[in-house]
Amino acid sequence: MHDPLSRTLELVEARTIYAGGFIGGGDWSIRFPPPRKIKFFVIGRGSCLLALDGIETPFRLATGDVFLLTRNAGFTVASDLRLVPLPSSEVYTGRNSPIIPVGQGDDFLFLGGHIDTNHAGGRLMAENLPDFLHFSASESGANRLSALIGELVEEAAGCVPGAEMACSSLAHLLLIQILRRYLSAQESDEAGWFRVACDSRLAPALALMHSDLARKWTLTELARACAMSRTSFSKHFRVIAGMPPFTYLTEWRMRHAEHELRREGSSVAKVALSVGYNSEAAFSIAFKRVMGHSPRRNTHRSTKGLVCGSAPDDASLVTKP
Repeated sequence: MHDPLSRTLELVEARTIYAGGFIGGGDWSIRFPPPRKIKFFVIGRGSCLLALDGIETPFRLATGDVFLLTRNAGFTVASDLRLVPLPSSEVYTGRNSPIIPVGQGDDFLFLGGHIDTNHAGGRLMAENLPDFLHFSASESGANRLSALIGELVEEAAGCVPGAEMACSSLAHLLLIQILRRYLSAQESDEAGWFRVACDSRLAPALALMHSDLARKWTLTELARACAMSRTSFSKHFRVIAGMPPFTYLTEWRMRHAEHELRREGSSVAKVALSVGYNSEAAFSIAFKRVMGHSPRRNTHRSTKGLVCGSAPDDASLVTKP
C-alpha cells in the first residue's frame, strides 16, 4: 500500500525532469523569463546571487544549496548583479550539451530542471507550496540532500551512458526530500494537501480512504484507525489539511476520477462506481462542483481544477454517525 505522499505525487502525475545547467567563471549574469512550470536549482559548486522579481533582497546560493521556485516570476542568476545579464535564450540557443560554459573558468556549477504534472496537479502543487523554497547546505538535517546533490553532480559531469535517466531519477529523489524538509519545518497554522499527506497521526485514516474510495466511510471508523476520538480527529484533520475529513475525501475521489477518466477505455459510469457513486448523474454533479468542468470534457484541456478546501462535504456519499 502506497503512503499518502506517494499517492499524492502519483495522482498529480509528478515527474521531475533534469534539464542540465551551466559552468561559470569570472564575471557572468543570466536572465531567465518567468517559468511555465515549477523549477528547481542545485548549486554543484561555487556560489552565486539569485534575484527574483518581486523580492527585494537577492538570495545568496552556495555549494549544496537547493532552490525550488513555484512563483511565476522572472529571475537573474549572476556572479555580480550589477552586470548586464544575457537572456537565457541567447546562452542556450544552438547548444547541444546539457552543461553550457558561461564567463571564464569553471569555479561555479549550476544544475536545474522542472516538475512535470497533469494540469490540475500543477495547480495543486503550486497553490499548496510557497512561492519559493531555499534550503541551505549549512542547515541542520541537510545530509541527505547533500548526498543526493553529490550524486547528481557526479552523474551530470560524467556524461556516461544512462546519465540523463540517472539525473532525472536523482532529481525526483531531491523533490521528495525537499517536500519532506519543507513539511517537517512547517508551522502549525500552515495547512494543505502535502502537509496532511505527511502527518503521521492521520496516516492510518488516509490509508483507509485511499485504499477503498467506493466505501461509505464513517467518522467513527476513520477516528478509530487513528486512535482518536471523533472530535479530536475532526479538529486535527481540519488544522492539518485546511478542510474537514469528508471534504478531503470528496476532493480525493474527484481527482482520482479525473486521473482515471484519461485512461483508454474508461467510461463515466465505470469511474463513478469506482469512487462510490451508483448514479452517473450524481457523480457528474459532484465532479463538476469540485473540478469545475464536466467529467465528459477532455480533462487534458481543463483549466479550472479547484484546489484544496474549495469543495463542500459530500454528505450524499458518506454515512456520518
